[in-house]
Amino acid sequence: MRNLRYTFRYSFILFILTILLISCGKEVDFVPDSSFIKIFNDEYFESAYIPMDIVQAGDSGYFILSAYDTWYTYILRVDENGEFMWDYKLEDTYVNPIKGLYYKDNAFYFFCMDDLSLGTYLMKATDQSKAAEVEKVYADIIYPLHSSAVSDGFLLESYNRESYSTRLTKLGADFSSAWHEEYGVEEDIEESIIGHLTRIGDRLPFFTGQAGNKYFLNGYYNYSMSMLFVNVNDGQQTGVINGFRDKSAISSAQYINGNSFALSRFSFDENIIIPRIDINTSSIGISSDIEGNEHPEMTPNATVYTEILNVNGKEIILYATSTKAGQILLYAYDALNGKLIGTHHLGRINPYEAVDFVTTSDGGLLILGNTFVNGRFSRITLIKMSEKELIEFAY
Repeated sequence: MRNLRYTFRYSFILFILTILLISCGKEVDFVPDSSFIKIFNDEYFESAYIPMDIVQAGDSGYFILSAYDTWYTYILRVDENGEFMWDYKLEDTYVNPIKGLYYKDNAFYFFCMDDLSLGTYLMKATDQSKAAEVEKVYADIIYPLHSSAVSDGFLLESYNRESYSTRLTKLGADFSSAWHEEYGVEEDIEESIIGHLTRIGDRLPFFTGQAGNKYFLNGYYNYSMSMLFVNVNDGQQTGVINGFRDKSAISSAQYINGNSFALSRFSFDENIIIPRIDINTSSIGISSDIEGNEHPEMTPNATVYTEILNVNGKEIILYATSTKAGQILLYAYDALNGKLIGTHHLGRINPYEAVDFVTTSDGGLLILGNTFVNGRFSRITLIKMSEKELIEFAY
């Protein structure tokens, strides 16, 4: 197996960073140990890598889950400075790695799919094995789409081609199945699901999460991409925000507190950010009725990642997305009142796309992204912002 290696060294990194990292037009001092950019290259240009998720392994670096060559599965391990440690390409049987990556008991866990049966695997990887092995098999869960951690376990969203339903499965802390519920789709959308998974069609905003004593999921329901709210005990639906087909829908959601959420949505190529809004999770609503601020610089129907971060003792809502100009774009909002604090653009030479972000043990921010070397070759990239940069941008 061939390994990926990052293409930049620190001296070159610092030079590039002075060009790439621009925040509100101010000069920024970069410290080698706290700011960097890494691009993990492959000597075989025909290969394409599409990062999916990143998780921190305590103080010992990060684990990155990626698809390669459309929907095959690849894992990459790096240390706290983004230095390559090891990598592994799974056999072609294991396809469609989905967002939802977990570090538990010194091991990494993630879900993927069997290429023939379409059933779901829970995979386990460790620094000792430097590989991924099957931990559990969920033969009855086909077309896995998204997973997330909740207070007492995990959620797994999938699509049941036989019943024409979006399915939500609640897993316990040991990944054993607790219950599942299905939500009917009134037409066959399997072609759209396949297009999403293989990346020959539109990428769709599947996600799951917890809001107090309810769970939520974004997926197909009735005729449209919709955000559903369900009971935590059995998955029974209590409310919904309906989209319009797959042309208008919620694109990201972060629960804040009480009835408050931070949302984003798209509608026929327009992108709207709603940094704070109260939602009745027992009612029926329409996504296009939710007012917010339009952001024409974002890519049409943009993929958006939203989380609440604590920056120097202050809670912010951080949105990460991509621009039409090929840059990663960060928006920071005050979590208390939803007011915009700052914006930050990353990337100039190669086009970049935002994938996810995590806070670091030294108070900084590590952004996982996708870049295109020479404008063509899709590669994994890591961009580290120091604590100082993050505070200047988002405080």
